This record gives sequence, structure tokens and C-alpha cells, in this order.
Amino acid sequence: MGQKEMTVNILPTRTWNRLGMNESQIQIEWPEESVLIKPERLAAGVTWEKEISGKEWNEIQTGMGREYDAMAAECGTAGANRTDTVNGTAVAEENAGAGSIYRLTAEAAAVLQNENTEWTVLCVDYKNGSYQNRLCLDAKENSRLNVLIVFRSGEDTQGTSSFQVKVHAEKNAKVQLQEVQLLGARYTCLSDIGASCGENATFELLKLELGAGKVYAGCLTELEGKKSAFDAKIGYYTSVNQKLDMNYTVRHRGKKTESMMEVSGVLQDGSSKLFRGTIDFVPGCAGAKGTEREDVLLLGDEIVNQTIPLILCAEEDVEGNHGASMGDLDDATLFYLCSRGLSREEAERMVARARIDALNELVADEAVQKQVQEFMNQKR
Repeated sequence: MGQKEMTVNILPTRTWNRLGMNESQIQIEWPEESVLIKPERLAAGVTWEKEISGKEWNEIQTGMGREYDAMAAECGTAGANRTDTVNGTAVAEENAGAGSIYRLTAEAAAVLQNENTEWTVLCVDYKNGSYQNRLCLDAKENSRLNVLIVFRSGEDTQGTSSFQVKVHAEKNAKVQLQEVQLLGARYTCLSDIGASCGENATFELLKLELGAGKVYAGCLTELEGKKSAFDAKIGYYTSVNQKLDMNYTVRHRGKKTESMMEVSGVLQDGSSKLFRGTIDFVPGCAGAKGTEREDVLLLGDEIVNQTIPLILCAEEDVEGNHGASMGDLDDATLFYLCSRGLSREEAERMVARARIDALNELVADEAVQKQVQEFMNQKR
């Protein structure tokens, strides 16, 4: 498909253009194939399918925006020339072209059989080249669906990883999605999420952005039903001129809906980060509550740190909070650690690692936790 220019990560409401933060323009080699995905572990009561078409999912909007979503849908149509449906086993070993669409479905019966606290684990391994995949998470009424995705590549590989996840959580369903990104520095990562939550449904998201030279990540969650909820924990660690561009939006539509977005990260060595966090209270969401917080540790020189916390309010009876803290390691902490025999560099690295380690402990698989630790040990 060649080079493709797109506008992604668009703010719901524009700010002063001179800041250059309303959206991002990207130009990439659009993927022409998909990565074969096989569940390393499939939770009981969860069905793994390869879909011919994902048209019914196109109504769910995503964080990176309409242009990216349209291109992903186009790739999905072009790549749907083979179909495999597997209940509890892996798909056949063949590539189905760009935009292969996979689906994980959790039925309510799974809750009746057990608490369904098991996790489905997917490892997506990239080689040289550009790849695009779509994953649909379908949580039926009263079900629970827990999914951990790990994105990996070799240190010297280069290319583009384009991965889109769409979540549909029906009444009383709970979806937990964890994404751990461990790509090499010569990779560009496009990570897109869209979610729709019904009455009393919950969507919990944990993301660790640790690798790739350039990362563009977006997430849009629609809290449609009464008392639905969204909880996001995002961690990042950038170095060696890495670029991280994020757009997270939660839209409160149902009454008494709740959201929490917590972002914790480390910037060092000339890296850059742009975080857009939006809580959107639309008419009719009376009693809704939303909070977003970001805590950034700055280590090194020539760092670019940009944050836009937005609260959009078109409903009176709501509660919205946002806050951000940023800065380098305070002198008291630095003095204490250095008095215990650590150098300044060792002290800074220890404090920085502690932020990632705290989130890494929440990762559902111990083997993946070890992969994160090994990856971080290799970062400067």
C-alpha cells in the first residue's frame, strides 16, 4: 500500500494551534501483512476465533481517530481471505494478509463454572517489516474477560507495529486488558484501543510503554450504560531520543459512570512525550465522576514534556478532577540515597525503575514480568 500520511490522536476540542498539540501528523509504510497470533494460554470459557469480517465492530470509535480506524478496517477487508475458527486451540500456521481480525469471546456461562480469574495470554512477535492486526474482545452479559498482550521484537529489527483492539462489554461484564510493549528502538508502534461499556460494565486497562523509537497510542472509552466504569493505569519509560505520543479519552454518557486515569512515567536522554487526557461529560450523565492524574520524573537534558489535561462538561451534576506533577529527583531523596553509597546515576535509575516495577507487579503473568525486568536492565 506504500507510504500513508494520517492525522492521529486528535483532541476532542482544539486548543491554541501554536502549541502544536491538537493532533499529530504521521507518515508510515502502511502494513501489508499481519503477525500470526497464537494464544500462549487461553482462559477457560473463552473462545478464540479468526473472523472473516469485523464490520459489526466498526461502530466502536477508537483513540487514534477515524483516519487510522478507516485504514485498519480497509486492511481488515483486504486481509480476510482465509478463515480459521478454533475453540480453545491455536489457529493454523498461515498468514492471512494485512489486517487479520481475531476475536476473543467470554460467555456468561464461564462465570457460573468458576470465578474466571484466569488470563488469556497473547505474545505478538515482530520481525523486520510492517504489520497490522485487529483484535476484538467480546464480553457477553455477566461475563469476565482477562487478556494480556505482549509486543516483542529483536533489538536490531525495524519496521511498523500497528495493532488495534476493540472492546465490547455488555451488561455487568468486566474486561481487563493489559498491554506490555517491548519493541526494539528501530520500530514504530501504533497502538489503538476503542471500548464500549454497557450498564454496570467495567473496563480496566494497564499499559506499559517501554520500547520502540516512536510510539503513537490512543484509547477512547465510551461509558454508555448506567454505573459503567473505566480504570486506566499507564506507565512509560523513554530514553535515547524515544518519542511517545498519547491520546486517552473517556466519554461519560450513562448516569453515575466513573473513570480514573493514572499515568506515571520517566523521561530521559533527549526523549519526548505528549499526553492528551480528556474526560468528557456529555448531556445526560448526571452523577458521573472522572479523575485523571499524571506524575512525570524528568532525568537528563533536552527533554520535551507536554501534557494536556482536559475536562469537557455539558452536564451540571458531575465531578471532574485532574492534576499533574513533574520534575527531577528532589535533593532530599538524592542526598539520602547517595549517603547510602549510591552514585547520582545509580540513585536516579533506582527511583526511575521503581515506578515501572510498581506497575510491572500488576502484570498477570510472572514470565512476562521477568521479560519486563530483563528489557529494563538493557535500557540505558
